[in-house]
Amino acid sequence: MTKILDKWRENDASFIRTTAATKVFECVQQNSCVTITASSGVGKTATLQHVVLEMADEGYDVLLVNNPYDIVKFYNPNKRTLFVIDDFCETYSINQSDLHNWKPVIKRIVELIQNKLTKIIVACRLQVYKDEQFESLSIFRTNVCNLLSEDLCLSQTEKNLIAEKYMEAKASDIIKYSGLFDCFPLLCKLYHDNPTLNNTDFFQNPFSVYEAEVDQLKKNKLFSKYCALALCVMFNNKLEEEVLADDIDTVTRTIIENTFEACRLDKGTSGLTLLDELDSLEQTFIKKDQCVYKTVHDKLFDVLSFYFGKSMNQCLIRNAHSQCIMERILLEREKDMDQFITIVPPKYHEMYIQRMVNDWSNGKVVTVFCNINMANPQFRQRFLCYLNILD
Repeated sequence: MTKILDKWRENDASFIRTTAATKVFECVQQNSCVTITASSGVGKTATLQHVVLEMADEGYDVLLVNNPYDIVKFYNPNKRTLFVIDDFCETYSINQSDLHNWKPVIKRIVELIQNKLTKIIVACRLQVYKDEQFESLSIFRTNVCNLLSEDLCLSQTEKNLIAEKYMEAKASDIIKYSGLFDCFPLLCKLYHDNPTLNNTDFFQNPFSVYEAEVDQLKKNKLFSKYCALALCVMFNNKLEEEVLADDIDTVTRTIIENTFEACRLDKGTSGLTLLDELDSLEQTFIKKDQCVYKTVHDKLFDVLSFYFGKSMNQCLIRNAHSQCIMERILLEREKDMDQFITIVPPKYHEMYIQRMVNDWSNGKVVTVFCNINMANPQFRQRFLCYLNILD
């Protein structure tokens, strides 16, 4: 434990004390149980560690625990003790085994922290905190510090200080991009650790950060969350709540079921399950505006459409909204084209042309990507051939 805290102190040398950190410290001093929540890269862990070190300086014994039984086991009514859990209830979704572990002892722990000398601080992802199953752990909803909330989010001054700490002379180059992504603190650290990156490109388009996040959903077999993001792409960043909640037409149902299959999700999965997952992803990937789900910012949609354009190429070509196909998919790379344009592999060229012809024959506007691809003689010949067949 001492070695871990020593490492934390070493890392804390780079920490910029924020309004959020001050608030969390005050909250822990005044309450027995505090939860820090936010999306990835905002600074949950750094804030947790900073506050824990401050509490250690106040005379608290710090105990990092992995399960609730450790709290009962190491409880000492006569000593100031701060129990600490980072990535509470797992990283991407609530782990059922964690819930089973907590339920039998949660009442006992509530009793233990009535002793003013005993405190608990946890940090968890916002999507985990917002999971409806988290409600069974109501003790961790009593005092919540959401680092994305209006009163705790980073101010521009704090962002400037963070940039200067990590970027030094290059800070002025990237300050103007500090409002693009919530994970700005993480981006500063990642760049500091890998300064060979092009700083302006990285801070404008931190694809690798979000790609890793979505990859983890898939690797951890959280296919319903993975599918929720894919559906946002399929519906061109305008996924209406009623599409998943109400009876829908055959075409829309087919699109959803095909996306389920591509995401390794059972076709019989309830749309309500996907709505719950979308709600759990709010503020991290998703926002909800008048019953319509979309990404928290347009740049993130660029990232997601490019990601699924690569990982689910066939599904995207066959099922995505026509405008998504029109704006984001080409047969060949063009000079100075946007980095988030998906290039169709040769083996799917025929499928792509057929999709465009189908849209054309159904009266949908395909002019933009038609004009771009018409520069390709092979494409032009195939496309005109298909049109002749239709005639």
